Amino acid sequence: MVASQVAAQIEAAEDIVDEVEAAATDFTPIVFAGTSLTINAANAATYNGRYLSCTASSAVTITYGNDITVSFFNLIGQDGSGRVTVSASSGATMRNAQLLFKTRGTGVIVSVALTGNATGTNAVYSLNGDVAV
Repeated sequence: MVASQVAAQIEAAEDIVDEVEAAATDFTPIVFAGTSLTINAANAATYNGRYLSCTASSAVTITYGNDITVSFFNLIGQDGSGRVTVSASSGATMRNAQLLFKTRGTGVIVSVALTGNATGTNAVYSLNGDVAV
């Protein structure tokens, strides 16, 4: 292998490292002390790939809009005593294999992932994690 080939491989490896660093997600929790939040196309970039720490002492509802069309995933933690209900707005669908949409209790983490949006106004989400009645 000649020096120019080694240099090209090193440059390619540096490019990959730069791409990975640029794509790194901010894992700083977003603390939400309120009781109602809608995540939609207008604010999805704020919550995409992030951990949403719900700290309220009363019930919390997080509603996902029908208009998110880009790849979307986030985590929700019940970090206060208020249970978190995860729902979908009109035109959207929230799926869960057990048909359960509330966090079980303090310390629980659930995930929400956009699984499709064929028309741009009918987002389908999957809710997974420690959910209960």
